[in-house]
Amino acid sequence: MTPPRDTRVLLVGDYPPPNGGIATHVEELFRALRARGATCLVLDIGKGQLPAQGVIPAGSVPRFSALLFSRAAVGYRVHVHTNGANAKSWMLAQACAAAGRLSGGALITLHSGLGPDWLLENPARGAMARSVLAQFARVIAVSAPIRQALARCGVRDIEVVPAFSHEFIQPGTPPDGLAGLRAKAAPLYCAMTAPRREYGQEVLLRAFAEVRVKLPDAALALYGPGSDSVRDAGVHAFGELHRPQALALMAACDVFVRPTLADGDSVSVREALALGRRVVATSVGHRPAEVRLVPPGDAAALAEALVASSAETGAQQPAVTSDGLQRILSLYGVTACAASAAS
Repeated sequence: MTPPRDTRVLLVGDYPPPNGGIATHVEELFRALRARGATCLVLDIGKGQLPAQGVIPAGSVPRFSALLFSRAAVGYRVHVHTNGANAKSWMLAQACAAAGRLSGGALITLHSGLGPDWLLENPARGAMARSVLAQFARVIAVSAPIRQALARCGVRDIEVVPAFSHEFIQPGTPPDGLAGLRAKAAPLYCAMTAPRREYGQEVLLRAFAEVRVKLPDAALALYGPGSDSVRDAGVHAFGELHRPQALALMAACDVFVRPTLADGDSVSVREALALGRRVVATSVGHRPAEVRLVPPGDAAALAEALVASSAETGAQQPAVTSDGLQRILSLYGVTACAASAAS
């Protein structure tokens, strides 16, 4: 089954590089729509802003506005992906809501686990969110905590849809040095990090130092922006990786670690489970049932969980986690069950 001939979607959000939750989700939707015969463009508002086929760098505010409204005026359904955790995010949402009125109503997906605290910190922010989101045809949250915060602000009709799909879980060529690291490490832990406090890198490194006291052959593979600056003992930093390489690294590890202090619904956690990895993560945001949980910010508890998880025996079966792709596609009027050809 193919989409209607006039299916046009404009995705507004971050696009890789750098790779991350929103950017990964936007790229997946872009590829899925095009693979099913729909017309799709990405208006890239992220840091990379590298031109690619079908991906348009947003550039300055005037350029962004012109691109947004011109595409909406010719029938592109606007779907904005944003964090919802600062004023700039809500200004973006307001612009996309206004443009969406030209093409039958816009959609919005709110991603960040920092959003609930930011919104509930000030009643005026909640009122603002209620006013802005009332202008959207569909409001989507990636996790129940985000939906609950929006509901407390008076927002109605919020749907929870995970920003994850099994369709593109395809490990690529391993990064240089991984084979040698895998051969020596016992066990091999893996984590994605970024130079922001909420990623919990400092807590992770303290916990891993404790793990090395008990397991001197343990190694920690880090990837993500800024990770190549880490020089701690036993840590091997791979820097920013394209997603296929990141998946190859994840697939080679024994335990995937998500030490974040705040979260929405982590794509990397779902990827690790889909690849059959054991996962240790902090008890923030949404965590699937298979994840071993620890309190956020507690290095001692994280170290204990990492040691315990590495001692588990038996094969870990890939987890069947929720897949939101078909639901999102259905909102665009694209009802094919599978891509005719992945692109």
